[in-house]
Amino acid sequence: MDQIYDRGRCVDSGKNHLFFSERPDELAAAQALCMECEVRLACLELALDEGQEWGVWGGVIFIDGRSFYRKRGRGRPRRNDQNLPLEASRDDLRELVKSA
Repeated sequence: MDQIYDRGRCVDSGKNHLFFSERPDELAAAQALCMECEVRLACLELALDEGQEWGVWGGVIFIDGRSFYRKRGRGRPRRNDQNLPLEASRDDLRELVKSA
C-alpha cells in the first residue's frame, strides 16, 4: 500500500492540501497532477479497495465514500457543463484513468 502512495506525484508536490480541499478549482488542480502520475491507476484501485471516504485518489474525487469525475461549484452549472456526468461507477473510473 505505502509503496504505491510513496511513488505518486502528490508525495513531494508541496500541494497536498489540494487533494483534500472542498473547492472545485483546487480539486481540479489535484486531478491535473494525478493525470501526469505513473501510479494513478494503482492508486485508484487501492482507494476503491480500501473504501476511501475523501480526497482525490488516482485522479478521481471521493466525497463521503462516493466517487465523482468532478465537483460542481455552487449555483447553476455553466451551460457547457450541464450535461457532463458527475458520479461514476467503478468500471467507468478505471476506463477514465486508463485513457488519461
